[in-house]
Formats: sequence, structure tokens, C-alpha cells
Amino acid sequence: MLSILKSALNANTNEMGIVSNNIANANSTGFKKTSTNFEHIYSMHNSTDPNKFSGQGVNISEPRLQMKQGALQATGGALDLAVTGRGFFTVVQGDQVDNPFYTRDGSFNLKANGEVVTSDGLSVMGFLGEARGGLINLIIPTQKVNESTNNISIISNINVDSKGKITATYGLDDEEVIGSFGLASFINEPGLNPVGNNRYKFNAKSGEPKYGIAMEKSFGKIEAGNLERANVDITSEMVTMLKTQQAFSGVSRLLQTEIDITKRLIDG
Repeated sequence: MLSILKSALNANTNEMGIVSNNIANANSTGFKKTSTNFEHIYSMHNSTDPNKFSGQGVNISEPRLQMKQGALQATGGALDLAVTGRGFFTVVQGDQVDNPFYTRDGSFNLKANGEVVTSDGLSVMGFLGEARGGLINLIIPTQKVNESTNNISIISNINVDSKGKITATYGLDDEEVIGSFGLASFINEPGLNPVGNNRYKFNAKSGEPKYGIAMEKSFGKIEAGNLERANVDITSEMVTMLKTQQAFSGVSRLLQTEIDITKRLIDG
């Protein structure tokens, strides 16, 4: 009995941790909530009669990402991007292109050298010009030299369309296509491995990434000037937390009763 009650305490503690993490990230851009299910543990028995099975406790299933679309929040920022539908942005640390991360957080910035980066400095990857070669770190030059007059024009506007194509305007009306933001998709998105900061790594469960352009094949649409909010329903999470707390409290009382009974038997 003690081992059964202990398994219930462990399961409820794990559930509480998962729910708390969901609530804590309710305002995080692009966050995807995690859910779990409780599983009964039975002793092995040669018979197929379920009445002869004996319960051995409870376990909690491996946390599973819920990839439901989050609501969009309008920001008006030229490099604030949200994906509606399938697709993740690809970001890397510096030039570590062989070690990519994937995220739905499209709050990007422009460094002084024109490099497109995340809010904490990781490089954002995409395609150069109109080509569809391999992914590279995106750079939007902040100035342009007019070859005929040798004048320097400063970037005045950046536009990203629904396919992720980046068009920069220099001076008043000198437009130039820089490239496109790339998206990655996976056969089993919930199988991705969370690594913190709303980023994921691919693994055997998720399958390897397939890269492409928004609104092509199975990829979703890019909404510029918007960010995707977390897909956490605070009310639902609070209800789950209350249920988990009550279950934990109930199991704790049962455990204390079991300990008291065992102690009396030993002392008697």
C-alpha cells in the first residue's frame, strides 16, 4: 500500500510541476502548453481475466506538447512575425548551422550590421534573394550604395509578406528583395524536444525537419506585425491545478493514516 500511495504522490507532484510551468508561460510568445495523462500500473498475471489483475499504483505519462494555434497579438513591428498553420522559424547560435533550434516566437530584431536575430541574440535563418538554396543567416543591409552616383541610401522600411519574402526600402523608394524567412515542418510536431526559451530540437520522435517557404506545400502563412500568443487557457489550467492539489492532499492523508496504522501494529 505504501508504494501505491507513494506513486500517487509522485504523479500528482509531476502534474503540478507541468501545470505550474504552463501558467508561468501564459504570456510567453509562441509558447506551447504541455499535458499529461495518468496511467494505472497493474501486476503481471498469466490470466486474461481482468478481475485477477491487481493494481500497483499510478504513473504519469510522458509530457506531450499541444501544438494548437495560439491567438495573434498585433504589434505593428516590421519584424514581429507569427505563423498561422504549420511551420517553425529556424534559429542558430552564431554560425552553428548544424545545431539549429526551432521556435514559433517570431519577435525578431535587426542588429547594427543588418543581421536578423531573436530577442536574445540568436541568428534567424532563411533563403537569400529569390533562390531556394540552403538556409543561411539572414542579413538585411542597413544601407545601400548607388553604383551610378556613389550615394549611400539608408534603409527606411522593411516589409515581410505572407510568404515571408523580405523587401527592404532604401531612401524614399528604392526597393530591393533581400530574401525570405524559411520555415521548418515535422511529421510529428508534438514529438519535438523542448530545450527552453520556447525553442525545440528535433529527434527520432518528431522526425527530421523539412524546410520551405510559407504558403507552399503544407506550410502555413506568415502574419507580419503580429506575434503568436501562448496557447494556454489560464482558467483550464487553474481548474487542473485545484484538482491536482486536492488529489495530492487526499493521498497525503491516506499515507498518514497508513503510517499510523502500521505504527500501532508494530507497537502493539
